[in-house]
Amino acid sequence: MKKTLLTFLTLLSFAAFSQSLSINPEEYYFAVAGDQCVAHFDVMNDTDVDLTVIVTRSYDSSYDIMSTFCWGTTCYPPTVNVSGVPIDIAAGGSFDGFSGYINDMPEDETFIIKYCFSLVDNPSDKVCTDVSFTSVAIIGVEETETNFGVYPNPASDVLHLEYTAQKEAMFVLYDMLGNKIYSDVVLNSKSIQLNAFEAGIYFYTFSVNGKATEVQKLIITH
Repeated sequence: MKKTLLTFLTLLSFAAFSQSLSINPEEYYFAVAGDQCVAHFDVMNDTDVDLTVIVTRSYDSSYDIMSTFCWGTTCYPPTVNVSGVPIDIAAGGSFDGFSGYINDMPEDETFIIKYCFSLVDNPSDKVCTDVSFTSVAIIGVEETETNFGVYPNPASDVLHLEYTAQKEAMFVLYDMLGNKIYSDVVLNSKSIQLNAFEAGIYFYTFSVNGKATEVQKLIITH
């Protein structure tokens, strides 16, 4: 779950858009264990001139994975981290020819791979994102909205938790660094006194049978 939280925090802060390019990745890309996990998103040219763009890839060398990517019609083997064939993106246009892959996803694992899209004639003009590939089952937003409630938000003195399903859930609260600072079991409803928590931004999840909800933001004020 900490991996999922850190992914969420990364995605909140990754938006260091270049002056010329922007991208629209999903929060994460899921595949069941043993299948290929695929990340696919568009790259947009936000200028009024044509641009020539390449891709670079990087990830933790300790990962025991087979990662590949395609840029246009050219797909690169696991040993290649920079696309050798640049792609022209028309002024004001977008290009949907990027895909990143992890083959044979391990069970209950999450891997973060960074992709950067940069101009051939100005490599410092680039946009980067940390893409999360996961085989960890995550409860969908629609289930979260149906079964769980957290209010008020922002919260000052007391935080109320509501849970409408029959199985018990674990509520977990994290700080901005991804450290777990509070957890407790919730059956129907629960109130948490916030006197011991400093004002600031926090993140929380519920988990049921080991499956966690998507990370949500909580603001505490005093």
